[in-house]
Amino acid sequence: MHRDNPEQGRLEIVVPVNGTEMARRGAEVAIAIARMVHASLRVIYVSETSGKGRANRRGIVRARWHEQAVLKDIVALADAAEQRITTAIRTARAPDDAILAEAGRDPAALIVMGVARPAGDPLFFGEIAAAVLEKATISVLLVAS
Repeated sequence: MHRDNPEQGRLEIVVPVNGTEMARRGAEVAIAIARMVHASLRVIYVSETSGKGRANRRGIVRARWHEQAVLKDIVALADAAEQRITTAIRTARAPDDAILAEAGRDPAALIVMGVARPAGDPLFFGEIAAAVLEKATISVLLVAS
C-alpha cells in the first residue's frame, strides 16, 4: 500500500464525478496525476439525489443513461491520455459515504474531487467536500477552477 511505503507502494486514486464541469475538471487532473505517477485510477459516479426522483421507470432509465454518459466521457478522456481506469456507479447512499467507501474498499492514497466555491463563503467547497475532508483518513485533493 502506498501509505505504508510511498516509494514502492502502488498509488491508488479515487475520483468522484457527477456530470458537472467541476467534477470533470477534477477527473482531468486525476487522470494527469495517475498517468504521471503510474497510479491506478477509479472513477465513481455519485449522485446528490441518492435515488430521489426516480419513482418511475422512465426516471430510472433516464438517470442510468446520464450516469453512463458521464462515465463514458471520462473514459474517453482517460483513453486520450492512455490512462487505464475502472468505473463504478454509486447512487444508493450519500455521496460522501459512497466516496469514502470506495476509497476504503482497496485503500487509496488519494481522493481527487473537482469542487466549486460558492461566492461569499471563504474556503468552503460544498457540503460533500466538507464531509469527505472531515471523515477521510487519506489525502484529499480539491480541484477548484
